Amino acid sequence: MGRFHIFLLAIMALIMSGCASAPEKEQYPYTYIGGLKIVYAYLDDNQYNRRYKLPAPMNKIKTVTIHNTAGYISAMEERDRVNNLRNNVSLSFHYAVDENKAVQLVPLNIHTWHAGDGAKGEGNLYSISIEICRSLCTGEKEKLYRQAEENAVILAAHLLDAHNLPISALRKHQDWSGKNCPHKILDENRWEEFKSKVAKKMRKKDAF
Repeated sequence: MGRFHIFLLAIMALIMSGCASAPEKEQYPYTYIGGLKIVYAYLDDNQYNRRYKLPAPMNKIKTVTIHNTAGYISAMEERDRVNNLRNNVSLSFHYAVDENKAVQLVPLNIHTWHAGDGAKGEGNLYSISIEICRSLCTGEKEKLYRQAEENAVILAAHLLDAHNLPISALRKHQDWSGKNCPHKILDENRWEEFKSKVAKKMRKKDAF
């Protein structure tokens, strides 16, 4: 069996595992920040998305909120899943991050429905939302989640720096609504560890 056929079999095995996808050809603009690829794949600007996913301007950015997707799929697949939702539920977030890149779904001048704290909640109205993908991957595929989490550290540090926010402005979904999210980090009792990693990546160093 040739090397090419072995490669194809390996890719198919990953796809069937539920924790990986075929190599994606980039169709959206992108840049690199701190070695992390940031892809700008905004949700479609249509009537449905404007009602349920792109609600209103975000007039001020006060915090950055961390979530886990509680799923297996990649950042771009998360973007497509949200873009195609038609369940009349208000749901959106700014970024999805996996082991390879971060995908931005919503511009930062628009707030998202991610925090579960209502139409007037500080989380929904004034916080940048980051979803860390692959959090249900286990066994050999769990390394995909671990790398996604490291990429989220880079992204969170960049966003805090870019908006002149201190590390104390880093929040978890749980802070807004009590939900056990980011579930993987909370279940492993690693929130302070995650927060410390972000602080070390920031240009501006300050105390917790």
